[in-house]
Amino acid sequence: MMSRFPYAAALLTGLTLVGCGDSSETSFENASPASLGSTATQDGSLVLTEMPEGEIVTPTEIKEAGTDEISVVLGGRIDAGAADPFQPGQLAFMISQLPDEGHGEDDPEHADNCPFCKRKLENAPRAIVQFKGADGSILEGDARQSLALDKGDIVYVTGMAQYNPAVNTVMVNAKGVFRKSEQ
Repeated sequence: MMSRFPYAAALLTGLTLVGCGDSSETSFENASPASLGSTATQDGSLVLTEMPEGEIVTPTEIKEAGTDEISVVLGGRIDAGAADPFQPGQLAFMISQLPDEGHGEDDPEHADNCPFCKRKLENAPRAIVQFKGADGSILEGDARQSLALDKGDIVYVTGMAQYNPAVNTVMVNAKGVFRKSEQ
């Protein structure tokens, strides 16, 4: 299971190594749906029907803000490279940074063809988005079904985010998600 969501496993390992998190966290590698805690509700309360208000930030901007947890509206594309961006059995997924707005706007494939954009996006941290219950455990479910999401969707996530330099990843304790578009 670790190979399907390698960044999450690396992040959890990194959190353990640097002493963050709490020992009751269940690693993705050994988790079973029964051990994951709360179950997602099907009422769609986590799905936002309108674009969230506030300044939209990127994973790179969260990284540049330091390692303190901050309240954010994070924009990105659901993507984990060759791996599955969705964590099986949990309301958790990975997002990658979007290309800079305005740069190559008329060319949807610009980011793939521009060496500057391509390098910038490859070096940007990814973000692991998790929806947690009141008990702090990741909600059970399938984010594709419960949150109506697909790989490649552009999303805006509200919640608290924190950069972990040990694994160059942003962790987001999400409160809501707005899907702007499909691939």
